[in-house]
Amino acid sequence: MKYFNKLEEWLGGILFLIVFVILIAQIVARQVFDSPLIWSEELARLLFVYVGMIGIAMGIRSQQHVFIDFLTNMMSEKLRKIVFSFAQFLIFVSIMLFFHFGVRLLKGASFELVSLGISEKWLYASLPFLSLLMLVRFLQAQVENYKNNLTYFPVLFFLVASAIVIALILFNPDIFKVLRITNYVRFGSESVYIVLLIWLVIMFIGTPVGWSLFIATILYFAMTRWNVVNSASSKLVDSLNSFSLLSVPFFILTGILMNTGGITTKIFEFAKALLGHYRGGMGHVNIGASLIFSGMSGSALADAGGLGQLEIKAMRDAGYDDDMCGGITAASCIIGPLVPPSIAMIIYGVISNQSIAKLFVAGFVPGVLVTIALMIMNYYISKKRNYPRTPKASMEVLCREFKGAIWALLTPILIIVGIFSGLFTPTEAAVIAALYSIVVGKFVYKELTLQSLFKGCVEAVAITGVTVLMVMTVTFFGDMIAREQVAMKIAEVFITFADSQFMVLVMINLLLLFLGMFIDALALQFLVLPMLIPIAVHFNIDLIFFGVMTTLNMMIGILTPPMGMALFVVARVGNMPVSTVTKGVLPFLIPIFATLVLITIFPQIITFIPNLLLPG
Repeated sequence: MKYFNKLEEWLGGILFLIVFVILIAQIVARQVFDSPLIWSEELARLLFVYVGMIGIAMGIRSQQHVFIDFLTNMMSEKLRKIVFSFAQFLIFVSIMLFFHFGVRLLKGASFELVSLGISEKWLYASLPFLSLLMLVRFLQAQVENYKNNLTYFPVLFFLVASAIVIALILFNPDIFKVLRITNYVRFGSESVYIVLLIWLVIMFIGTPVGWSLFIATILYFAMTRWNVVNSASSKLVDSLNSFSLLSVPFFILTGILMNTGGITTKIFEFAKALLGHYRGGMGHVNIGASLIFSGMSGSALADAGGLGQLEIKAMRDAGYDDDMCGGITAASCIIGPLVPPSIAMIIYGVISNQSIAKLFVAGFVPGVLVTIALMIMNYYISKKRNYPRTPKASMEVLCREFKGAIWALLTPILIIVGIFSGLFTPTEAAVIAALYSIVVGKFVYKELTLQSLFKGCVEAVAITGVTVLMVMTVTFFGDMIAREQVAMKIAEVFITFADSQFMVLVMINLLLLFLGMFIDALALQFLVLPMLIPIAVHFNIDLIFFGVMTTLNMMIGILTPPMGMALFVVARVGNMPVSTVTKGVLPFLIPIFATLVLITIFPQIITFIPNLLLPG
């Protein structure tokens, strides 16, 4: 049983490493031998589908998928248990439907994966087989949930129900036709609005966002046209068969390896030698280190969790108050999703079908603007509170720290130059960044072991699983949005109240700022952008600019209660109350808001450089 419990870790980690090796071979074959591998990309995408779904199973076992809990936190203990049980039931139904659709897709697959010369059944087999693994992990999670109550009735119920449903699916593939609500009652054109309302309810009572999207879409097809649900379900797998999406786990891995390989410490010490002697120096060090680390991880929460503990300790030792330590650590972490490489930009590029290279370039200027704005506010507060300065580092110390950090500082340069020179695609750049961090961690800083490398791969798979579930279900959900032209109906509302492109941008910003208070940034990106992007197109808004603006807007959401994830992460790593971090971050929201207003009024700030460097 011990080895079975580690199945995802070994299987996911090994498959991830195989994908890693395949992509390195692809780069070497093309760049060194000028002989591209025809099969490498397709095989890497195929294996990634399996890796991503293994990550979902890991998330189910640890119950780590993104959910909204601020309403459930206000409920009584008894009511909370009821809605929790209901949410678990919906997850169970979702897994059963995953298996059902997977079996249908596997049976119906008839095309060939051309470059590999194998049936696409290998692609679609991932859904039924790994949904069974998801089911096992779901049952294990239920054992954990109910063992303290000394009742295993819910576990027994799910176990018996799953056995019956699986048998029915295998022997009667049309069993789920009973879900066709149109057999009993018809809702007509109001169906989509009823579904959206139900979706909001089940999401806000604690159902993980990814599963709530799936259940809502199933409900829509049941209320309208169940006969097309099987063809629409192919998007669950096809959405993961994306080379651009492959870059996400490798940028995540790069951030993890930078933390485990001792590189974050080198970054911090260099920033301290460079900026520590100015007024509010340790705050400047915090912001500067975040900017440098952002060039490797591309993730706000990776920055907050990775550098946060180091930054907060150093600021405390220098005499800074806890609210200042926590506030500036949380505020500076939002630089990560703006500057390249940015996981948020990659996801936006996949959703909007825009150039990820252009998005990377476009995010650099607002990233620097936010950095400068935060430093100005830090200087003002530090001067007002009369925080001490640290002694100015000598040229010898500065050179020594620069020498120690040079390998880390080269990472973003390697990524940016590789992409803009045409040597690498963004996905290949992510692979090179991960390979580079392995080499530096192992042979330069000598703190990375094979064990920590494999552990890092497993962690990257688990984190990727959260994104993968969202990609699958939001694509499926998008089918409903497209069929009902929801985006166009929202656009009509916008036209009613907005008489210019600028007013549309103001309304979108206000909408995102409001939603960001309640919905996690990753969830918000998947939920809202598929509906907002067509509106941007309708009003002739540049989609590269729109991606950067919405990313900055949604990053504000991780700093605002009650769903400010950065506040919780910083509070945890800094061992301080969330209220202290919230109090500290409030002044820093002013310069961030100012930057958002500036780029909204003058979009050319964002579009000028990418249009200059990457025209067309």
